[in-house]
Amino acid sequence: MAKQTLIFTHQDCGLDVPVWAEMLAEANFACWAHCVHSEDKPDDVSLKADILMLDLLDVPQESIRDVVAKAASLRESLGFAEARVPMIAVAHPSVQFDEDMLRPFSDVIKPPLTMELIANRLISLMRLATMRREAERRSQTFRRFGVGLPVVPPPRLMEKQELLYLGPGMALLPIQTALPQDIEIVAALSPSMALHYLDNNPFDALIVELRDYNEHLVQFIGDLRRNSNYFSFPIIVVCHKRATEDGLAALAAGANDIVSFPFSERFFENRIEILVREERYRRQLRKIFTEARLLMPTDEITRLYSEEFLKAHLGVLSEQDGAVAMSFAGIDVSFDEPDGSRNDKPDASLLARVGRFISSLMRAEDMLTRLDNGRFVAFFPDTDLFEARIALQRIRSIVQLSPFVQENATYGVNVTLDFSLHHCDTRQADFDPERILRDLFENPVIRF
Repeated sequence: MAKQTLIFTHQDCGLDVPVWAEMLAEANFACWAHCVHSEDKPDDVSLKADILMLDLLDVPQESIRDVVAKAASLRESLGFAEARVPMIAVAHPSVQFDEDMLRPFSDVIKPPLTMELIANRLISLMRLATMRREAERRSQTFRRFGVGLPVVPPPRLMEKQELLYLGPGMALLPIQTALPQDIEIVAALSPSMALHYLDNNPFDALIVELRDYNEHLVQFIGDLRRNSNYFSFPIIVVCHKRATEDGLAALAAGANDIVSFPFSERFFENRIEILVREERYRRQLRKIFTEARLLMPTDEITRLYSEEFLKAHLGVLSEQDGAVAMSFAGIDVSFDEPDGSRNDKPDASLLARVGRFISSLMRAEDMLTRLDNGRFVAFFPDTDLFEARIALQRIRSIVQLSPFVQENATYGVNVTLDFSLHHCDTRQADFDPERILRDLFENPVIRF
């Protein structure tokens, strides 16, 4: 995911950016500034921004409404669609926004600002925007096949959150204090109790406290990530100083984030909200896409999207006003018998189970297709090669550890996945979906 930020300012910063924005450079954001009162148009590089920010920190209270209106007007005149490029306000805690002033913003961030807080917030909003853009594109593709698909926006109100807590209990009270009172927290004393709760209640996130003798808790996180039902389920680790190494092991096992104890209440609340919002939107989109896929051209064996649908979708992307970046992965699936021999002709039911299992481990905005030649292709919108590779490595580690049994057989089959990667965008003169899909297997640039 590209990380380019255009900051609207009240004062002209010239070639510089506001002082507070320097921390974004440390988080690998490229930042530019543009004065809302300037009559000049931003340069072409600035107009490729993935997210907008409005700096209100040095704006007098009586001028804030006017600056907000100018920023909203400028955003529209520059062609930044509200649903596709989020805009965030940065303002003093004393500034009060009414409903009209809040309307242009996806979020408002107030000091104290830290690199982790602001970077995580921006990245999350960009992910939500990616999901929204893909929902709009997918809707257009479905329409080509005569099916209407609702484009739901990311959730704004995070009502009825329910979190599951697992651990010795030392951090439970500070966590309850840090979070709003309307968030319900259920505590589990052991991994088995936590799993029982998860299987019977729709929790929004899991908080795991690591303090002493944590191996069983780290193992539990790894076990959850190998379960397709919890592949993207938000998991935050609260780590005491004595358990730093275990905290890193928990991250390696699949936890989303680690928060050291004692922690900033504001930062902890922010991370919970970010992860829960993303997961709720992904669940929403996954349900819509899954139900609508039944009405689309699909592969007869796996019931995954067909090559016809994928090419139609790429056609929609190529017609977008701006460039659409994407990564493709060609997936070779191998089946090995217990004696080490290769099974080149697995039965249809086994192939279907493996394909659908891989699909279940992908994000809602991604797509798994089975081509007419029987090969699998994964499509990752607005995703760079690094992100795609990390996602595929996680998928491979889970699939290769999962048991698969061939129909009418009494033994298991080992499944091996090999990937080839390609990255491109629709503004490239040689953007050719036919060639890209062919070269994924015949002439791969990256293979792992």
